Amino acid sequence: MALLGILLVIALLSYVTYSYTSQETPARGGVFIEGVAGNPQYINPILCQYNEVDRDLCALIFNGLLKLDENGEWQPDLAESWEVGPNSDVYTFTLRSDIRWHDGLRITADDVIFTVQLLQDPDLPVLPDLANLWRSVIAAKIDDRTVVFRLSQPYAAFPDYVTIRWFGVIPKHYWERYDPAEIPNAQLNTQPIGSGRFKLVEIDSQHVRLEPVVQQFDEAPYLDALEFRFFPDYPSILAAAEAGEVHGISRILPEFQRQAEAIPDLQLFTSPMPGYTMVLFNFDAAEAPFLAEQPVRQALAYGLNRQKLLEEIIPGVGQLADSPMLPNTWAYNPDIPRYPYDPDKAMALLEEAGWVDENQDGVREKDGQPLTFTILSDDAPHSIAVTQALVQDWARIGVKAIPQPVSFTGMVTDFLVPRAFDAALVSLELYGDPDPYPLWHSSQISPKGQNFGGWQHREADILMEQARLTSDRGTRKQFYDEFQRIFATELPALLIYYPLYTYGASTAVHNMEVGRLNEPADRFNTFARWYINTRKTTRVERRTLDLDKLSGSE
Repeated sequence: MALLGILLVIALLSYVTYSYTSQETPARGGVFIEGVAGNPQYINPILCQYNEVDRDLCALIFNGLLKLDENGEWQPDLAESWEVGPNSDVYTFTLRSDIRWHDGLRITADDVIFTVQLLQDPDLPVLPDLANLWRSVIAAKIDDRTVVFRLSQPYAAFPDYVTIRWFGVIPKHYWERYDPAEIPNAQLNTQPIGSGRFKLVEIDSQHVRLEPVVQQFDEAPYLDALEFRFFPDYPSILAAAEAGEVHGISRILPEFQRQAEAIPDLQLFTSPMPGYTMVLFNFDAAEAPFLAEQPVRQALAYGLNRQKLLEEIIPGVGQLADSPMLPNTWAYNPDIPRYPYDPDKAMALLEEAGWVDENQDGVREKDGQPLTFTILSDDAPHSIAVTQALVQDWARIGVKAIPQPVSFTGMVTDFLVPRAFDAALVSLELYGDPDPYPLWHSSQISPKGQNFGGWQHREADILMEQARLTSDRGTRKQFYDEFQRIFATELPALLIYYPLYTYGASTAVHNMEVGRLNEPADRFNTFARWYINTRKTTRVERRTLDLDKLSGSE
């Protein structure tokens, strides 16, 4: 009886309870299906620069020697390290010892040299600027893991050209059987053997299936595969997303933003893209010579309500731009002249420069010439909307701009390259190093280069030249800070916005993130953490209640 009493007391002094909770946790399996506009032509990093689908696939299947991180900084890729000579004209790359092709063979310096030789070959349709750069480079193999590039002149931005955007290494043991002239027609262009995070396992006219190479990820992906479904255009992708046929929309163009927002269970991700949209002025415009006058260009800047444009007319398309260097990068200078909307100041500048509306027709004149010019744009709906907003704002300060939409290819070949325009709404893509030389140096005036406006400024030229000669970032920043100050004062172009990339994905896909993108394929940087399948897990909690404490608290 005494023993039973002791046990009863112990039971009363403590009381154990168990609680059970269930929760959804990630489970492996599933295929992420993304709709893309167009079809692949060359899944070959030597030839893929002309096609957006090709660029995406090459970035996933192949590697460069270096890659860019979210901050636009160079990081090792196939190379584990690199060295820059004191004059920025010799670059030495040491390959990783563990890198292999998808067929299991090692990647060596021979593959790198072979790739360079193809880029230099005149029988391949490589981008002209890219081919010209590589033809000025002497590549030499030191050993199986070491390659040296000797440039014809110093070039601090050269590491950009060994990233996957411009230089994906291809396997010599597959491609050496072809003459260079035969490569564009080779079957390997659609059956690639790469070295990247994904390998191609299936392709036809409707889709391509990529499977992750687990060893290439820091953590094993939950999803079994990534599939691209090919559609003729973006509206077709939106329709497929609404019908639940695809999980992702590769890109939501501005003109389809509202339609995408209306799709149930579609989540949108927005990220800045490297580049900017601007009004480019032709300094030699025969019909509008006044565009070469600095006060006129500054007045046009003050006369444009860019904030209203971005918030009300084309919301979600871009962020206000003020410099040809991108914000949140090391080269950006925040202390430069800016042009907030100020129509009174714009009109004062024009009047001081002698532009007055003498006949009261709403358009200013000077020496009998009206302040009238034509502004080109491509024929995309959001570009036309931007141009119309510019025209309306400038009309309020006595400037008549006449919009002229043209096709994108027509704008480049028929107007920009021959410099047959007054002003043009132009969007530029930037990548990697902030070097502005190809776009703004006087030696690059079209048709020699991409300085389509014909801007010439000796001090700006010297700053751009000096920045190319040193790899020291602090010194380069000093040059670029001053360049940006001159650019903002001279206004060879009126910057409007930095573009935003909008990506769509079904809410059935969990744990998705899209960070800062250097190029669209970076949307898959966090692929390893995405999941579709889930499983229920039960969690058991054991709780012990001390009855003495409970009675004491009462």
